[in-house]
Amino acid sequence: MNEPNRRPEICSFCSLLCELTPEVSCSKRIASLSQVSRRHGSLGQSEAAVDGSAERAAQRAIRQIGNATDVLITGRFRCVDSTRSAVELAQRCSAVIDPWDSDQAMHAIASLQRSGGYSVSLGEARDRSDLWIVIGQDRMLDHTPLLPQAIQRGEIVPLLLLGKWSDSSIRQWQQAGFEALCIDAHLEDLPRCLSQATRLGADHCDSQLGRWILQSTYSTVLFAPATLEVAQVDLWMDMLSQWILRQNQTHRIATLSWGGLESTFHQTCTWLTGFPGRIRFDKKVPGYDPGHYRAQSWCDRRPNATSDPSRPLVVWVDDSIEPVPEEFLRVEVPKISISSIPIANPTAQDVWLPSGIAGVSSAMKAFRGDQTILANIQPASNQNLPKLRSPSDWIGRLLQCK
Repeated sequence: MNEPNRRPEICSFCSLLCELTPEVSCSKRIASLSQVSRRHGSLGQSEAAVDGSAERAAQRAIRQIGNATDVLITGRFRCVDSTRSAVELAQRCSAVIDPWDSDQAMHAIASLQRSGGYSVSLGEARDRSDLWIVIGQDRMLDHTPLLPQAIQRGEIVPLLLLGKWSDSSIRQWQQAGFEALCIDAHLEDLPRCLSQATRLGADHCDSQLGRWILQSTYSTVLFAPATLEVAQVDLWMDMLSQWILRQNQTHRIATLSWGGLESTFHQTCTWLTGFPGRIRFDKKVPGYDPGHYRAQSWCDRRPNATSDPSRPLVVWVDDSIEPVPEEFLRVEVPKISISSIPIANPTAQDVWLPSGIAGVSSAMKAFRGDQTILANIQPASNQNLPKLRSPSDWIGRLLQCK
């Protein structure tokens, strides 16, 4: 293919889903590619062995699913195809399905269901906002390093940084072209602080924070629920939403709640079932219980499979490059792991089905963090990874038992 006709590649290592150009340098992408290269070395050395044992492992997994009567499907779902396949498997097995690390996303969804709000896409906020109010701490930029550049429209715009930000993070926002004012504040108290700063109106406001907000004609409040270090994210978001609703009586102020790649699961599951997750199928009909069908709570209720007459089984589906969490590995229930990493210290009942990494070794459809763009990401052209099945391919193989 001629170089001028090459389509831009989309990076799949964070929910910003940046289009790659030679000028783009992203610390998260560099670190992730280094991790992929190390993983590639270990997989490449064992590729022949993997090919020889994969079918035997699949047969064992099919038998386990056929015998189990209490199934949990969990893991890290980062793309549409793996979520669709996992939901179909849950329906066939009358299983519970919920991502392992879904707490923050479910808190955000619960708050939106209760309080509503004025939401906005990244594109509209970038084009129209005359003030950004960014709430959080350095973890936001650890997750999405190029977010400041993504929301900058090419001219100097005022930006309020509220929370706990280091000097290096403040410089990142300033270098992106923002007139940044950082106000160190305890995250738990921020909704109340915003209410107090704006309660007297523009004519009587006595704080710089309040004046910036009240003089704006279109403000956007940006935060990432998964990176907020607050005790009750849903209640915190409720209070913030109530303040935003009050402000919209006099001027436009919108919310940009930035999600991670895990948001793709919640969007896709809602399309397919009407619920964002934490469901159990009964005769192919989904039942929603955000407390009882939480993946980690399911595991907590089954500390030892040998004394459990229900024949429990966990199917772990992971199309990310992240290591399997230790708390999951400690669960004493038979496991089928569909991931790029073998199960550490497996028992005789555990099965590993080696899969590729979505967006790197296989194609991937994923939602951007503002939930408005669905990107079709092709495998990275510079990665010579072993030819492994995708998680959705493996689940299709498991569906043959039902």
